[in-house]
Amino acid sequence: MSSTRFQKTPAHYLQYLGLKGLCIVFSLLPYRFCVWLGTFLVGVSRVFLPKRFKRMQYDIHRAFPEKSPQEVRQIAINSWRNMGTILAEFIQLSHTSRKKFKEHCRVEGFEKIQAAEGKTGGIIHIGHFTNWEAFGFAASVYGADKAVLALRADNPYIDEEMNRLRNIFGGRTFYSNHQDQPFFACMRWLKKKKLIGILIDQNASSSQVWIPFMGRIAAFSPISALLAIKIQVPVFPVQVHREADGMLVCHVKDPLIPPTEYNPQNVRLFTRQLIEFYETCLKEDPASWLWAHNLWKRDKEGERYLAQHPEEKV
Repeated sequence: MSSTRFQKTPAHYLQYLGLKGLCIVFSLLPYRFCVWLGTFLVGVSRVFLPKRFKRMQYDIHRAFPEKSPQEVRQIAINSWRNMGTILAEFIQLSHTSRKKFKEHCRVEGFEKIQAAEGKTGGIIHIGHFTNWEAFGFAASVYGADKAVLALRADNPYIDEEMNRLRNIFGGRTFYSNHQDQPFFACMRWLKKKKLIGILIDQNASSSQVWIPFMGRIAAFSPISALLAIKIQVPVFPVQVHREADGMLVCHVKDPLIPPTEYNPQNVRLFTRQLIEFYETCLKEDPASWLWAHNLWKRDKEGERYLAQHPEEKV
């Protein structure tokens, strides 16, 4: 990794000022109007990124070959718009009180992770669906002492601001791409019987854990499975959906119990079990996922893996 990647520059500061200005304006707007505006503005921005939007449609078509071009396009549009919805909700929720927060976001099944905190600890298994950041807020608002494992933004000013807002109600952040041995930082946290949120539904740039996903092979980070098996902590899948009135509802599912023996085969099998949860969510609501992430960025490597492991072909 370049030693200059995360250094502050004047251009970074200007970008940060733009973000701060947006946060100030959006935080002053009524909640529903702010969400509508964010959805609209980001929705139309797709015309300025035609290659990314085309790539999204290609990936959706590959995942759902039975859908018509019109259906594929609509899923892509709705997914793109959802990025604007997330942005507006993130700003609004991070600038409100705990009491007001609960008017816009509620958690069902929170008692499951409450029971684990202080006794076993656990991993919150969530993906880039609907608004994953909302549950990060909600976990703290509802009383959990949690951390999250995240990617650090290249702009240090924006990263610092995002980290401040992300933990506005409590918690802390570990970085997977700018921290010595993030695995051991997470392990130390879990050994304190605490909770950590991890998302693994995006391209893992160096992982060699190849798993079939939506009809194609993709590389996934095994960190959740590694931690769960190594420390023997439960994994709590969380699914977020948005009701018709805009209420965000976070569903904490029953915990997944990891295998007892720590070996590569069990790590792979448990990672696959975690990925199957993502597949289920995606099939239920394709537009809720962040298709802008290019999960299959390492297609050629995946093809070489399949050539060596034909039993994995899907």
